[in-house]
Amino acid sequence: MNQQVVIAIIVVTAYLAWLIVFLLVIESRLRRVVGRMFGVTITRELQTFTGPSSNISLLDVLDAYRWRVDGAASLSVRLGVGLLRVGFWLMAITVPLVVGLGVFLVVRH
Repeated sequence: MNQQVVIAIIVVTAYLAWLIVFLLVIESRLRRVVGRMFGVTITRELQTFTGPSSNISLLDVLDAYRWRVDGAASLSVRLGVGLLRVGFWLMAITVPLVVGLGVFLVVRH
């Protein structure tokens, strides 16, 4: 096999492993921190994909584990929790790519 293909496979595998670790370990801790920050209880629900269509988009996959604010909470608290959740996911997706690109450019030159 070509060395570049092997490197590409390793990078993709590491990226997927990072996303799995983020989903299973880091996101649950971030959920508890955000809940304490806003003084609410946040539970995580598994969204089921049902319906006649089997077309699942990327947004459906990102919403597979939904955060739910339990109890009475104002709209601003719910909006803040939602924005933090989206921000955490964006960081989980983009930060490894930026770091990897930076390492690649530093090693190359």
